[in-house]
Formats: sequence, C-alpha cells, structure tokens
Amino acid sequence: MRYQYLVSHFEEAVTESGRGALNDLDHKKRVIDEINSYIYGAIGEQKVVEELKQLPDDYILINDFTLNFDKPIFYRQERSYIKSVQIDHLLISPAGIFLIETKNWSKESVKSLSLRSPVAQIKRTSYALYKVLSGNLNSTLGKHHWGERKIPIKNLIVMINNKPTEVFEYIKVLTLAELIGYVKYFQPSLSNSEVDKISDYLVNIKD
Repeated sequence: MRYQYLVSHFEEAVTESGRGALNDLDHKKRVIDEINSYIYGAIGEQKVVEELKQLPDDYILINDFTLNFDKPIFYRQERSYIKSVQIDHLLISPAGIFLIETKNWSKESVKSLSLRSPVAQIKRTSYALYKVLSGNLNSTLGKHHWGERKIPIKNLIVMINNKPTEVFEYIKVLTLAELIGYVKYFQPSLSNSEVDKISDYLVNIKD
C-alpha cells in the first residue's frame, strides 16, 4: 500500500515528489547564469570600446570579428582544426594588429578551473588570423630592401577588474586601465595607407 511505502521510504518519497521542481529550478538557474554572463561580457566589451576611443584616428577598431573557414586551418600545437574564429576586438594600428579578448570576470572566476582558458582561446585565434593574413595580404605590403615584411600581431587579454598575477607566453594580460598605455607604447611600422588596406581587407572577409 502507498501509506506503508511512504512510511518505510519517506526520504525517497520526498525526493521523488520534489525532483521535478528541483530540476525546473536548476534549469532556471542555468539560464539566469548564462544571461548574467552575457550581460557582464557585453558591458566589459563596451568599456573597452569606450577606452579605445581615446586613440587617434589612424587606429581603426573592428568589433565582434567573426570568420568561418570553408577549408579548416590545421593547428599543429593542438593537432586540431580551426573551423571558425570570433574576436571581441581587432585594433588595426600603425604598430600592427592588436587582437583583444575582453573578460569581465570576478576574482573567483579568474581562479576557477571550470572556465575555458582565454590564453588557449586567443592563441588559436591569433594563429588562424596569422595564416589568413600571411596567405593573402603580407605580399601586398610595401617592399623593404632587407626582405619580405609581415604584419605584426599582438595578443591581448583585457580583464576589466581582476587579472592573474602570472605572466603568459605570447600573450599580454592587462587591466582596462593599462590598455591605452600599452597600445601606444609600440613604434609605428605600417604607413596609414597600409593600415587602411589591412582594415578594408578584414572588413570585407568577416562574416
């Protein structure tokens, strides 16, 4: 009888009767967490855009750069193929291209092992962008008598509030307050016409 079952299996019965409501609450929490993450990310990206507006007109900013590859790019370091890239900001400047990934993370998120490493993410993206440019644009740059020129690509992760204290290979991690000073530190290596040519090319190929 159900009464005897409830008496002898009280805890199981309570869990069973509440499982649907708990699953529903868990789903709602995941949705809310995803929405919050999107909002915080969008706020962080807008703060970077506002900060970069301080730069002169010969710096050109492309936001939310997405590119899909008909023929995936083989990434030797991970022995995998890159089918697409998404970059928060591409800053094309006389000093080269600054590839900028923005993270608006808390201290807890910075320390979390469950979140994907932005360092690994930006390395994959930078490699794909290098392959695209070297195969299609480097040869159109003005010649130098020493040899073929290349477009410098600098990889930045901008942490709006909190950043790790560690230093990473090929990647510079900055706070928002450090961004402008770092970008302006580098000497020009491209002419204004070359900056325009690179910008036009990237705008035309983006999805």
